[in-house]
Amino acid sequence: MSNLFIYSSSLAMKAGKTFVSGGVFAKVLAPNDDSGKHGVVIPSEAYHFFPHLPLPDPTCNATALLKVFDSVSRVQATVAYKYYQRYPERRLTRLPGLLNDRNSGRRLIVFLHAKHEDGSSAYYVDCANAAPDGRFRELYHLVFGDDPDLAPERFVIRPVDSTRFRLDSALAELLQKFDQVRSLDWIETLRTGDTGIGYTFETLLGIEENNDQTADFRGIEIKCKGLREGQIAGTGKINLFQSGPKWALKSTAKERIRLLGKQGTNGLYTCNSQVSTKANNRGVLLRVLTADGKIDLQKMTEAMGYWPFAQLEQRLIEKHSRAVFVKADVRRSKTKTEYKYQELVYCDRPSIHHFVDLVSRRRIVFEFLMSEKPNGTVRNRGYPWRLIREEFLSQLFAFQIKLR
Repeated sequence: MSNLFIYSSSLAMKAGKTFVSGGVFAKVLAPNDDSGKHGVVIPSEAYHFFPHLPLPDPTCNATALLKVFDSVSRVQATVAYKYYQRYPERRLTRLPGLLNDRNSGRRLIVFLHAKHEDGSSAYYVDCANAAPDGRFRELYHLVFGDDPDLAPERFVIRPVDSTRFRLDSALAELLQKFDQVRSLDWIETLRTGDTGIGYTFETLLGIEENNDQTADFRGIEIKCKGLREGQIAGTGKINLFQSGPKWALKSTAKERIRLLGKQGTNGLYTCNSQVSTKANNRGVLLRVLTADGKIDLQKMTEAMGYWPFAQLEQRLIEKHSRAVFVKADVRRSKTKTEYKYQELVYCDRPSIHHFVDLVSRRRIVFEFLMSEKPNGTVRNRGYPWRLIREEFLSQLFAFQIKLR
């Protein structure tokens, strides 16, 4: 039993509950973070940790209320989860007043999302400062592991059952190289378009561009984007991996393309279609069956095949076991685009549960890429699972920690 499990159980006991499983989000507060007036800014990587915040109009502010158990005062409380369109960013307000004591030095907030023995679930909030009896260092090392940097805005998202975070040689070397790049002034892009931010960074690290879908740096995948929400995030889909279904009936490729595709004016069939949990124009859709541990492929109501969660999880781990997300300030003029690389978030533990959730929300889709040739054979370019936008990639990982 880990210390983090014991800690989580102790929070649940204060509310009269028995802890079973869950995850934590923790952040070292920035100078402008507080309990109410400004609130605590939530990093975009943690949006999925909290309940969905509806944004009917992204140009207007929005607020949702969230019930939590305040472990400091041992009472049920209501916090406000707010979206501010001006920045844009999200913040939590109506938090424990202890967070306003800036004179004590570092301040830390921890949220636990817990599942209980009785089947219920709840959010808990805890906080600490660096006063002599403030528990800051104790709580920091409990949730952050061996990361020695106590800098403001550090955050971690992790399952309670995850192992203690430790730097290995590959990640330590990558951080050293990142620090060298971060010390540079504004860097002019080496390529135009959305891919320039990543290509420029990897070139500075001495990484040669490749298209073989292997990880970029000693087993660690690198993704770059702008600091602001939605800035320089790729607008196109990105491939996660390829995995075909286990077909319900034995059939030939020619039979399948006639069932799934459509006939062109030349008399040949093609099937270049996206499949999600909403039926497409061919009536084909995905159906997530969590209790059965699988995703069904259906046409209308007819089951055509399925993917066991275990099969998808294996492919996910093979292709996306570790990643870092690098964020940069971006400035543009009429003649050039420049970057200043500022932040780095490390991720591991790709989660099949997160993958299935993204499928359910139609942020991950499956595609058919088949075409019939004049000689009657069928060309199949694979069975890709794709993320509709790169900004959702971090949500695949159960463990995330901001290291710079």
